[in-house]
Amino acid sequence: MSWLDNLPVEPVNKLLNPIADSLGQGIGSIFYWAFQKPIKFKIIKEVELQDLANKTSARLQNIPETNRDTSKRGLLMKIIEEAQYQISEEDLRTMFANLITASVDNRKNTSISPRFSFILSQLSAKDAKVLQIIYNQPYHQLPLGYLNYKNKDGSLKISPYLSLTINNDELFTFEESFESLASLGIITIHQDAWLASTEYTARYNLIEQILKNRFYDTRVTDINSLEFKKGSIKVTSLKCHRKVRHL
Repeated sequence: MSWLDNLPVEPVNKLLNPIADSLGQGIGSIFYWAFQKPIKFKIIKEVELQDLANKTSARLQNIPETNRDTSKRGLLMKIIEEAQYQISEEDLRTMFANLITASVDNRKNTSISPRFSFILSQLSAKDAKVLQIIYNQPYHQLPLGYLNYKNKDGSLKISPYLSLTINNDELFTFEESFESLASLGIITIHQDAWLASTEYTARYNLIEQILKNRFYDTRVTDINSLEFKKGSIKVTSLKCHRKVRHL
């Protein structure tokens, strides 16, 4: 692949040098190294890289001089390199900017795992949106419900998961994202453990009503054969979501 290094790089230099300068020595040079080839071959858009750099630079300026620490260069390099794969998504650019900044802040970088950037690289834009919604709920949890169809042979789940936010916004088409976040260890889906506080009672009742209205006519012939199951979604003890979203 040595022929890559012989291609003209002047246009790339004109773009990346100001970005590298704005980010400062050390982190700026890693940005330059990570994004030089993707920019050269138009694998990523310049406007997306500029946005990531702007978000990162703004956050870096909030770190006091005494707390700036580039000793974890390997971790910093890994985070920036993996940001390439999600740079097209606004929410994920914000998350990566937060994580990059935290990695050079000595008040935070001792608790950052290399796994965090890997997790971000695996999220879709929809996954990131769902994670943000769940995290913003009281106690970082949501009521969950689904329907089972019962007969003499047993029962079968016949509806997707339905969850309602504190504002009764439906999370009805996000089952795939729920499963994705659970597989990464960010949330836990409890199919048979529900939220006992009375503040969730009305939402569980509304979830049951919505599900039975939507699935009764088309899926079953006897409403008594429908069993409403209460569950919950909770953010796990993994602190990745805290680091990438709120640091």
